[in-house]
Parts: sequence; C-alpha cells; structure tokens
Amino acid sequence: MKHILFAAALAVALVGCSKSAPNASSAGAKSATEVDCTEVPVQHKKEWGTGGVVGTAVGGALGGLVGNQFGGGSGKTALTAAGAVGGAVAGHEVGKNADTTTSYEKHCHRVSK
Repeated sequence: MKHILFAAALAVALVGCSKSAPNASSAGAKSATEVDCTEVPVQHKKEWGTGGVVGTAVGGALGGLVGNQFGGGSGKTALTAAGAVGGAVAGHEVGKNADTTTSYEKHCHRVSK
C-alpha cells in the first residue's frame, strides 16, 4: 500500500513539473518586429531560345513583302531590302520576348514596428 501511495504521489509531482508557468514576455507581449513579404517578378531567359531566330526570319520576310509593294524599278528593290532589314530587326526583338518567361518569388524581411 505504501508503494502505491508513493507511486501516485510521484506521478502527481511529475505531472505538475511538466506544466510550466507561462512566461510573462510571451503571454501577452507582441514581438517588436514584423515580417513584410512582397512578390517580386523574376525574368528567366532561355540561353539558346529559338524565338529570336524565328522572329528575325519571319520579320524579314514580312518586311520584304511589305517593302516590295511600294516604289518602282530600282526604288522597288531598295524598299524591299529596307523592309526586309527593318522587319528582321523588329521580328528579332519580338522573338526575344518569346524566349523570356516571368515568375514571381516571395521575398520576406523583418521590419521594426
């Protein structure tokens, strides 16, 4: 009987020890810092994308077709060449954008109140 009472008293004592009193600083006090998060756009460019090449070819062909519609004689040839060059440059820029993707990353930092 003494052993049972001793074991019960020991169990009650150990259970009482496992519960700790709340810390005064953590009970009602708020942290002096907050976390501020923003989403930042990040662009990823393909190293060997084909958009610039395709854009150059298509732009050059379309520019040449448009330039060929104007002028006459040697002027027609000059406008065709100018249209092809201008279209190739514009098409290259448009094609480069096709090789770029944008994703969003979450950036967080602590700020003081």
